[in-house]
Order: sequence, then C-alpha cells, then structure tokens
Amino acid sequence: MAIDPRIAGAFEEQNGFPLEPNLIVLALMGSHSHGTYLPPQEPNAVDDVDLMGFVVPPIEFHLGLPRWEHWTLQVDELDVVLYSLEKAVRLLLKGNPNIVGLLWLRESDYVHRHPAFDSLRTQRNIFSSQEAAEAFAGYAAGQLKRMEAFDLERMAEYETLTNAISAKGPVREVLEADAQKLRHIAANWGLSSEMLTRFRKLHREHFSGYMGEKRKAMVRKYQYDVKNAAHLIRLLRMGSEFIETGTLEVFRASDADELKVIKRGGWTLEQVKAEAERLFDSFAATQARSPLPPGPDEHAANELLIALHRRFLAV
Repeated sequence: MAIDPRIAGAFEEQNGFPLEPNLIVLALMGSHSHGTYLPPQEPNAVDDVDLMGFVVPPIEFHLGLPRWEHWTLQVDELDVVLYSLEKAVRLLLKGNPNIVGLLWLRESDYVHRHPAFDSLRTQRNIFSSQEAAEAFAGYAAGQLKRMEAFDLERMAEYETLTNAISAKGPVREVLEADAQKLRHIAANWGLSSEMLTRFRKLHREHFSGYMGEKRKAMVRKYQYDVKNAAHLIRLLRMGSEFIETGTLEVFRASDADELKVIKRGGWTLEQVKAEAERLFDSFAATQARSPLPPGPDEHAANELLIALHRRFLAV
C-alpha cells in the first residue's frame, strides 16, 4: 500500500527531511484496525482514517541540539500522528494503549514496514506488563469524561467561540498557532488568550476531524457522544483481555458488531455506564490472575532501541 502523497508532502515541507527513507512503520489505526469502521455514507458515521507511525529522524537530530519527537496532520479524512522511535519506545514502556496496539495489528493494517520494524514487533512482549491495566483504565476514564462532557451546553459554547473567532480571522490560524503566535493573534484580533485557549481545547477534545458537524448532530440526537462511548467499552474490554491473556486483540472479532451498535446510538447512556462500571470493577480481579510480569523489561527495551538506531542509521 502506497503512502498517501498528502502525508509525504506535508511531512517533508514541515519537517525538512523526507518521510519514507526515515519511516520504520506506518499503519491504519482506530476504527479500521478495530473492525468498527463506519463508511461516510452511513447516517451515523463519524470515523476518520487514523494512521500512526514511527520515524527515525536523520542523525543530526540525535547528535546535535535539535530534537524531533512527533508530528501530526489532520486534513480531509486523514488523522495522522508520527512519533520518533525513541518517544514511541518510551510510550510503549508506559503501556500507552494506542502505541502498544500498533505492535499487535493484522498484517493488512500495515501501510509501510521497514525491515527494522519486524525486530520491534517480534520482541513486543518486552513491553507487556500488568502496568497496562492502569494505562487502559486511565484512557477509558478519559473517554468516559469526554463522553459526559460533550453535551449540548459545550456544543453551544464551541459554536459561540467559533463565530466570534471567525469574525476576526481564519479559525485554522488559531488552531495551528504555537503559544507565542497565539498571544500575537489575541492582541491583534482583540480577543482574550483565555478565549482562544478554551476554543482550542474544545476543538481538540470534541470537534476535530472532518466529521465535526455530523458528530455534533449526533450528540443533539442521542444526548451523549456515542463515539466516545464505543471507545470507552472497547478500551476496557481490550485492556482486561490483555492483562488476563497477554495477547492484545486489536481487531475486535468478538464484539465489533456490538461496538458498531453503540456507535450508531443503539445503547442508552445508562447501558453504557452500567457496562463501563462492570468492566472497571473487573480489572482488579483480572490483574490478580494475569500471566504478565509486574513491569516491562526496560533493559531489553533499551538494548533494542540502541540496536535499531544503529541498524537504521548505519552507525
């Protein structure tokens, strides 16, 4: 599968070095990898095309003062995040559910794979530990919080802020600004920094992606965010299975259809909360019978990272 030219072009333009020669892996994530993708023509579809990858930046970013850690792109249906291999390994050691999932995908989900990635994937168990229980539960709690926060009041606030900002200038300029530029925009447009910061927070947490308007309409209809609800239940089930078996089932062969029902608004908010509560309560018992070690193998991860850097950079 070829790398989308929109990604490769924007990456080189914004980072100053080409993507593909420095790319270890690029993979389909999110609903595509979970088997829960709803195509845009569906009335309740709000899925982006999520891609994640690991990059080994050129050697000057390892030896000199500048560092390259991550890059994101949101354009049309694409939602892309790329991490340096070093940052990815650090996140893997923390049991970050999204990053760990990249090592457990189906073969068809990988868009690009350098041979060095196979070494990382073959040794993925060095990152597996009971600490993942806290990581998965924490991410699920975040989805629960976002689900409950994405209500009509916040939606009205977001729309009011959007109208106020767009009357002064391009909204995208506010979303893409760094801290210094944001202060400059606030002063020049006669708006408060607090307003712009709040707008960016609401956009990032609830309204980013090319399906923003459709998602808002669904919240009006169901009175809660059904997409966050599906993420919540999926994360809790995946985390519990991972801790109990040591295998991360990213592709949801067992419950993809049920998760799609949730995304389509087929569960009430009370049903979602009841299932989430049951799953949160089961984590402690699951961890007690886990075959996983208490923590990841940091020494092995460090040795692997060094070996991969040496192999990839030819040093």
